[in-house]
Amino acid sequence: MGNWDRIPGQEKIQDYFTPAVESGQISHAYILEGEPGTPGRELAEAFARMLQCEKGNGCGVCPSCRAFDEGNHPDVIRVTHEKPDVIRVTEIRDQLVDDMGIRPYRGPYKIYLVEEAEKLNVQAQNALLKTLEEPPGYGIILLITVNAGALLPTIRSRSICLELASGGTGLELLEEEQRRQVLSVLKRASDCDRAELAAAAEEWKEEGISPRLVLHLIRVWFRDILVWKDAGQDRLLILKEEVRAVREAAERYSYPTIQRILELTDRTEKRIASNVNYELAMELLLAALRVPERQEER
Repeated sequence: MGNWDRIPGQEKIQDYFTPAVESGQISHAYILEGEPGTPGRELAEAFARMLQCEKGNGCGVCPSCRAFDEGNHPDVIRVTHEKPDVIRVTEIRDQLVDDMGIRPYRGPYKIYLVEEAEKLNVQAQNALLKTLEEPPGYGIILLITVNAGALLPTIRSRSICLELASGGTGLELLEEEQRRQVLSVLKRASDCDRAELAAAAEEWKEEGISPRLVLHLIRVWFRDILVWKDAGQDRLLILKEEVRAVREAAERYSYPTIQRILELTDRTEKRIASNVNYELAMELLLAALRVPERQEER
């Protein structure tokens, strides 16, 4: 049901969500906790897609599913934050607390996805807690985190806590040679010209490398760059064998640039799923990886 087939290794959570959707027994808040690299966001999105689906199964063809896949469903809100290390109370109030008072536009629910929920400061958590104490019937909050212990006990007690299975980052689905090929391009992408990157995308297609897995590896690569910029610890990396390259890339890419690349990666996946020209979609994405060697804003 839905798009669970895109998320291997998380059958336990899938088996929890599917009957919940079928029975309509939905909680107002869920905490998805998993170690770095586990697909918390992907699971939250699949659940949200199913909840809003007009057929109730994430069919992929109804207007609601199409709007979701295009990234413009009005009742699925992705809470963002300006600073990389904290989610502030104003951001939670503006994007979630105040917005939840407005009834859904088209779906049965208003669903809020909060990634990196461990970065909610105390004021933001207290504002969220007030909403959890008296939520409207249509409101659902999905908190995605690597550390549920960073959340207030009162938030955890009012939420369904689900732990993601560890050990599966999705990279195991790429053959070693394919992984090496893609990483080779990512590591030097900032200095490549556009024609070289376009040729790489064409080569990946000719060799049958799944676009979805390429996009997943791009997400992991830039996730590791963010982790290094924030913490500077190789033990937190998924691509531990690439620590030197990650460290060098962290010097080249600013926080805003990484955020734009990750957002464009999501849009590229939706474009390819909507049968937009593969070569053009990938060329636009890879072109965004070309940046000056050093940037002022980090």
